[in-house]
Amino acid sequence: MPARSSRWRLLLLALAWSGVSRFAHGQEGRQQIADLGTCTLESGQVVLDCHIGYRTFGSLNPGKSNAVLMPTWLNGRSDDLRSLFGSTASPQRLVDTSRFFGVALDAFGDGVSSSPSNSTRQPGPHFPNFTIEDMVHAQYRVLTEVLHLTHVHAAIGLSMGGHQVFAWTVLYPHFVDLAIPIVGSPQVTPYDLLSKQTVIDAIEADPAYEHGHYQTEPPLTLANEVGALIVAAPPFRNADTTRQQFPAWLATIQAPQRQDANDRVWQLRAILTQDVLHGRPLPDVAHSTSARFLVIVAAQDRMVVPEPALAWAQALSAPTYISPGACAHLILNCDAANVSQRVAAFLSDQSLPAH
Repeated sequence: MPARSSRWRLLLLALAWSGVSRFAHGQEGRQQIADLGTCTLESGQVVLDCHIGYRTFGSLNPGKSNAVLMPTWLNGRSDDLRSLFGSTASPQRLVDTSRFFGVALDAFGDGVSSSPSNSTRQPGPHFPNFTIEDMVHAQYRVLTEVLHLTHVHAAIGLSMGGHQVFAWTVLYPHFVDLAIPIVGSPQVTPYDLLSKQTVIDAIEADPAYEHGHYQTEPPLTLANEVGALIVAAPPFRNADTTRQQFPAWLATIQAPQRQDANDRVWQLRAILTQDVLHGRPLPDVAHSTSARFLVIVAAQDRMVVPEPALAWAQALSAPTYISPGACAHLILNCDAANVSQRVAAFLSDQSLPAH
């Protein structure tokens, strides 16, 4: 009887694991929505009918130890992260899905997860303000309550996604083994605050915005121009766009963006709150997490000033890569191969390439 019972247990485990594998393969890259009921924010306000979008790539291994999470960047969606996952090597790929189980997570305010633009009970200006840490708390519920993960091998994020990576390691210090923030920051600087507030002011000053009560999406021409101005360094813009091409490029920049205006404002406000230190010394906070860091920044970044991330890396004696590319915050536009190579090596616990 004990031997027969043992065989049944093994069979049940095998069936359970095969179900997990089929689930992972069957959902490859497809948009999924996790319904979380009510999400309580750090302010005490709540998001009603709270939902978080996500996509999975690859398969969990039997020990569920190969998951890699990736949150979205400012105005980005999980669909925009598809090229960063794959089983075939490419300069853009950050996560090898033949080895790792990738989870792309839509942040609050991206128009897929709960946002001012898609809330029926808290629409538009009635949607509560949220923080980067609120994004992470909701995503943690997806990973633990929906995907039933108890930890992840790594967290990777670009820009606002990098902000979220820093928050992940502080809020859940033993949940993430490896952390790779790319052009992200543990604490926004005064310059970061100015650049984001300028975009917010440009949106709110547009007459068509109507204090967030617009019925037709406002054009937000000035806000779009400001965003384009700070996202790359002058040498990149001058090399990428000739004077002859400029009128057509400007028209593209001035055109309405995909992202809803209120969603943009709410995500920008969230970035204004980014500060995982909360008044504590940076080295103390950095050492409060067990995650091992690879910090990647852009030397000429005007969108996210690199110094706080570099200070974090210095406190931990963590490896860094400082991209010299003039595309600056658009780091994957001109330095993808170097970034991908270092991320792959770090995920596999191999020696990193020399700078």
